Amino acid sequence: MRETRTGGRGRDLPHPKPVNKIDISAEHGRLRLILAVIFLVAGAFFIAYGVANLSSKDSGWNEIEANSSELNCSGDFVFLYCLGKEGASAKTENKELTALYSDATEYAFRMFTNDVGYENVHNMYYISRHPNEEMEIDDVLYRAFSLIRESGDRSLYLAPVYEQYDGLFHCTEEYQTVEYDPYRNPDVADYYASIARFANDAQMIDMELLGENRICLRVAEEYLTFAAENGIESFIDFYWMKNAFIADYLAEEILSAGYSRGCISSVDGFTRNLDHSGEFYSYTFYNREDSMIYPAANVQYSGPSGIVYLNDYALNSAQTLFYAYPDGEIRTPYLDTRDGLCKSACSDLVCYSSELSCSEILLRMLPVYIADTLQKDSLDELAGEGIFSIYNENNKVCYNDVDLKMTYL
Repeated sequence: MRETRTGGRGRDLPHPKPVNKIDISAEHGRLRLILAVIFLVAGAFFIAYGVANLSSKDSGWNEIEANSSELNCSGDFVFLYCLGKEGASAKTENKELTALYSDATEYAFRMFTNDVGYENVHNMYYISRHPNEEMEIDDVLYRAFSLIRESGDRSLYLAPVYEQYDGLFHCTEEYQTVEYDPYRNPDVADYYASIARFANDAQMIDMELLGENRICLRVAEEYLTFAAENGIESFIDFYWMKNAFIADYLAEEILSAGYSRGCISSVDGFTRNLDHSGEFYSYTFYNREDSMIYPAANVQYSGPSGIVYLNDYALNSAQTLFYAYPDGEIRTPYLDTRDGLCKSACSDLVCYSSELSCSEILLRMLPVYIADTLQKDSLDELAGEGIFSIYNENNKVCYNDVDLKMTYL
């Protein structure tokens, strides 16, 4: 969200940036077009500037769509690219990018799905169901597991909780939720807490990285017995976090093919901007007051960036992992590894960096967001690492990057 500079400041900041606050207007401001493109990242709605038509495939900003009859993850992403600006014709670039994007979204789905198995493929589905078996996996998963181990986060091991808890988001009647919601069923809470105890104990379950893309999901006999007694078959799952890793994979595939005049964003708040051109982009930040959700501020930025936007409500119909009760209570997919309960420290939190990927940012911000209260000291520590934040506090937009260009709506 900020311009990349030579010798960048990111990790080199010696002190946290001060917190700034902007009062939020009660009126819904008009979303602005700023030079290139307007991002509503959490909703994955994009509008190209000027008269560019996203479906025309003329020179300028266009949406690149996957052309595939195979299972793929393109439905979770929007990929925009400024065609015809790097020497090749817009038609040629569109053809090449469509083929590249189609292959990449197929591969990403195949690797990260925990619902579909493939013959002779060691994807998440296979790994999760074959504990204590050494195997070779593709580099994209090995790198993801390495990042998780480095971060110390244990969310990956909450798979049995995710499997049951996910049913909450498919309930159509309130009485159905008692089978899934630990806040409304003590027995469910006890079950989730039991799994959380296993998940947090590396002696019970842990991903062993053996080098050269070889891994072994170690699961202790005690946990295997518990799993057999409770019908548990899946031991690991990225669940709601997987699109952060997929966004990074798609971005790296696009960059490695020599394309950088674009951006890719998921419907659930993960964005990689690849554009080095210096053009400015606009990012819309929201606020929730009880049941009212409205645009709160507009942020300008330029240059390659990783952006993660977490919110404790569904901002659009594509965000399906939320459940709202008639009394206003909302359940989210953000589960605390300590007890398996959903928690959000604030309604909206954006973290961004000009140096780090979505998955790197997410793993650093998880302990800050999945908490009972927002610890601003922790956000200041992230700012010292070049990960800046925007959040709501008492209906004010707060941020800790003094270079940020923001207007309220």
